[in-house]
Amino acid sequence: MTGLSLSGLGLSDLVICLATAGAAAGVGLAAFVLLRAAGPGLSGRVLAACLTLAVALAIPGCVLALLLPRLAGGDGGVPRAVLQGLCLVPLVVLPPLGAICRLPAGLARTAEGLGAGQGMRARMLWLPLLGPSGLAALLLAVGGSVLVALVDVR
Repeated sequence: MTGLSLSGLGLSDLVICLATAGAAAGVGLAAFVLLRAAGPGLSGRVLAACLTLAVALAIPGCVLALLLPRLAGGDGGVPRAVLQGLCLVPLVVLPPLGAICRLPAGLARTAEGLGAGQGMRARMLWLPLLGPSGLAALLLAVGGSVLVALVDVR
């Protein structure tokens, strides 16, 4: 039988890689949402710079995540799966960061001025605006982690 086999797939490495990529991307995205909610001014330029950096690092990060088992031979202080997950973060952050950059600068402040509390803003504003891109980020994290785990098996 030819092709990829999932029988030898290291499930613990897959989970560690996925959890690392998801947690690091979640922390970054929370910072980006708070930055966008802070209002106009410097936040727009900072978000644009972060988006440019994520675009520039997405492909090299994926390549590094795939080549990491060959580059790091021995057991180091940090497991390879954690490092591979961190290498996937720029790719995972791209869809939500692009969606955040497209939002108007004073959107959260306008919603607050209209009487929306924090919970209502999260439920009625941020979740619908960032939900589809968050799902795309989740799919990229799962796909990247499975690809890295499959390459590790070979």
